Amino acid sequence: MIRFLAKVAVQRLLGAVPFGPAFYQQLQTRRILSPSDVLINIDSKHAEALSHLRLMQDAAGMAASDVKAHLEIGSGWLPVIPLTFRRHGMGRQVLTDVTALLCRDKVPDVARRLVEIDQAAPHPHIGRDGDAGDLLAAEDMVYHAPAHAPFPVPSGGFDLVTCTQVMIYPPPPVIRAMHEEAARCLRPGGLYLATIQLDDLYAIPDPSLSRFNFLRYSSATWKRWFDNRFTPLNRLRPSQHARLLDGLPFERLVWKVDGGGPAELEQLARIRPHGEFAHLPPSDMAATNLTFLLRRV
Repeated sequence: MIRFLAKVAVQRLLGAVPFGPAFYQQLQTRRILSPSDVLINIDSKHAEALSHLRLMQDAAGMAASDVKAHLEIGSGWLPVIPLTFRRHGMGRQVLTDVTALLCRDKVPDVARRLVEIDQAAPHPHIGRDGDAGDLLAAEDMVYHAPAHAPFPVPSGGFDLVTCTQVMIYPPPPVIRAMHEEAARCLRPGGLYLATIQLDDLYAIPDPSLSRFNFLRYSSATWKRWFDNRFTPLNRLRPSQHARLLDGLPFERLVWKVDGGGPAELEQLARIRPHGEFAHLPPSDMAATNLTFLLRRV
């Protein structure tokens, strides 16, 4: 609990001073790109990219080579997923971020690592000889940041929209706008794929916390004391995410909720969720990750 409260205090302090946001982003970038973490980050994102490709193939019969245009919402520091997709035959890709995060000088490092760990890719040459200045452009990728909905792309111009571990952060109206934008950008028959971590990110560096600690608090208390611009957790549960898709032109192909089993329910019971969550089933509150794959109709 001490680590959690200390981190929140530091984040709120940095958010209140003029140089704070830029300084915090520098710290995050330095941590993610540190020699001890950067290979872990590349390898985990590569594994997630391969998981995306398997899901598309198994649930929708769509191979990477069938995707002529892909829009990625929330690309982050390292373009591991788009480069992996490209090595597996995907076409043009548009990468977006709300804040400019992409570290272009690290793109060659990503490419070289993928050459090492993704040797079974249909196009193993991609990334072998690229440099920071032209690798993304050479592989038909463009990066837009800052980019908010509506994105600077044509309607119906994409076969695939992905959003990987981003929707834990924005408030519900922003997520709804993201879904609406995905529907606008996809052609009929196109796929919308997202993964969403659902447990408390503050519990990762603080082992004293339950992974559902953030459900202890009312909305007012969370907003007043804990929510901040650096870790703006929305605390939405799977059923609430489902409602944000209501009325949109999507057919559900996969809706996979992880967690909610005996171990998670035991953790949930120990923290006693706030009464604001009482209308939700315990298994919904105790979910840890959501993966969905939708088809544009």
